[in-house]
Amino acid sequence: MILTYKFRIYLTKEQEEKLNKHFGCARFVYNFFLNYSSIMYKKMNISTNYNNWACVLVRLKKTDKYAWLNEVNSQSLQQSLKDLECAFKNFFKKQAKHPKFKKKKNRQTFRVPQHIQLYMKEENPKYGYIFVPKFKEGIKVRVHRTLPDTFKIKNVTFEKTTTNKYYVSIVMEVPHVQITNTSNDVLGIDLGIKDTITLSNGEKYNLPDLKKYEKRLKRLHRQLSKKQKGSRNREKTRIRLARYIEKINNVKNDWIHKITHKIVSESQVGKIVVEDLNIKGMLKSEKLAKYIHWQSWNKFIVILNYKAKRNGIELIKADRFYASSQRCSVCGYVNKEVKNLNIRKWVCPVCGTEHDRDINAAINLTNYVLSQEKVGQELSEIKPVDHALAAERKVNSSVTMG
Repeated sequence: MILTYKFRIYLTKEQEEKLNKHFGCARFVYNFFLNYSSIMYKKMNISTNYNNWACVLVRLKKTDKYAWLNEVNSQSLQQSLKDLECAFKNFFKKQAKHPKFKKKKNRQTFRVPQHIQLYMKEENPKYGYIFVPKFKEGIKVRVHRTLPDTFKIKNVTFEKTTTNKYYVSIVMEVPHVQITNTSNDVLGIDLGIKDTITLSNGEKYNLPDLKKYEKRLKRLHRQLSKKQKGSRNREKTRIRLARYIEKINNVKNDWIHKITHKIVSESQVGKIVVEDLNIKGMLKSEKLAKYIHWQSWNKFIVILNYKAKRNGIELIKADRFYASSQRCSVCGYVNKEVKNLNIRKWVCPVCGTEHDRDINAAINLTNYVLSQEKVGQELSEIKPVDHALAAERKVNSSVTMG
């Protein structure tokens, strides 16, 4: 099993200079070969890859102009080339946009693939030292989480945030623990704006109110736009803005981690089903884009997925076109009028059941999985025909009587 632990590191002035050299060289190599590949394709119609870039990099390091590349770990530069190749592959698969040049002011990273050692202090286990190539002294690490008893370090990634804080992400290989989950229960989760998370058991969880941060965030953006580029005051304002954005993200991430942990540990289910939302398409809405962006649905699903796997729970995504909000969870009648988001409660015209929009959608997601298990077909194909016919007769009779 592969696990990643992220810790904050505390550097001396000498270590900070070396680390910044690694960040700069990794960024330069990435940008240089991004430009190199673009020129080779546009001018000569030749596609290049990692092998071509690595050969050119060796030649660059032997020249006087780029001899300073030898001051950093050579494997970290190779990892930067691998990241660039991965970015191009994602672009050609239409999974991401075309790779962009990295900026010095943005988040900086570089990766060390091997020759890594981690030592913990016996007198104070909360602190340790990590040793990597090109660093004579160990880098002080604040270990705020308990590490596994046995582990093997695969690689480490050093990170410098926009607020000038330094972190290290340690990827570890630990013995796989087989977890057998015999529960057949299913939990449905509906994602929304008014109520961020609604469970099929009726529980609702709302993201902390982020509107209180919006006013100051706009003010800091205005202050930054008025500062002269390259001035010290602009840099101070930029760091102040970056720290405030970091604070908002920390509030959001802390809430997501706590809620996902609670859902996975307390639900006692074997399967969790969520909606397969077209978030990219939904963000095109001018009225709802800001609120959808605040909810961070995709991050919630990603974190829920890996936590569920650790506990032997299967995460299932329902069909994107399955009308979970419009369908009555009791009789199966589809009420197309409920498509309007202003309708939070509605009464089924067939069975007369009053529904809460979000709870009904979460229950329908649960029924979606249970019905597929029984018959092995899509829920829309296996709904009882009698319910649909009865619904049509009742609606038609009401129209005739009116």
